[in-house]
Amino acid sequence: MNIVEKIRDTEKKLRSSTDPVRQLEHWTLLERLLGRMPVDQGELKRICEQRDSVGLDDMITRLENPEALKKEEPLPEFTQTELNDALRAFRHRLKYMRLDQESQISQREVTSGKRADIGAIQPPGPSEFNPKIWKVLVKKGMLVDEGKGFYREPYSKG
Repeated sequence: MNIVEKIRDTEKKLRSSTDPVRQLEHWTLLERLLGRMPVDQGELKRICEQRDSVGLDDMITRLENPEALKKEEPLPEFTQTELNDALRAFRHRLKYMRLDQESQISQREVTSGKRADIGAIQPPGPSEFNPKIWKVLVKKGMLVDEGKGFYREPYSKG
C-alpha cells in the first residue's frame, strides 16, 4: 500500500466513523500524511482546521490522478505566416543538427559518412518564438510532441 492509498483508506475510515475520538485520530493522521505530499500546505491546514471533508476529498483526488483535474488552457491564435516561420526555423535547426552530427570528426582523417539518427529536437527558444506556437503546430498535425520539450516532424506516408 503506497501513501496515497493509505490516505484514501484513512479518509474512508473517517467517513464511516461515528466516534469523535476516532475521527480526531483520523484527521490527525491525514494531516500528517498529506503534509508529506506535494499539496498546498496552507490549504491542507485550512481543510484540517475546518474539518472540510469535501476539500479533503478534492485534495486526495488531485493526488490520485493529477491529470484528471488539469484544465486545458486555450491556445492563442497565430497567423499562417507566424506558423510557417516557426516551422521553417524548426526544420532549419533540425537540418543543421543532423549535418553537425554527420560531420563529426572521428579518429580517421575523414568523416564516418554515417547518417544522423536525430529524430526529435527542442525547438527554438522563447526569445525567438512564443512557446505555445509549438503546441498549435502539434494540434494542426505539423509536428509531433515527443515529451519533455522535444518535437519531431510527422512521418511521411510515402
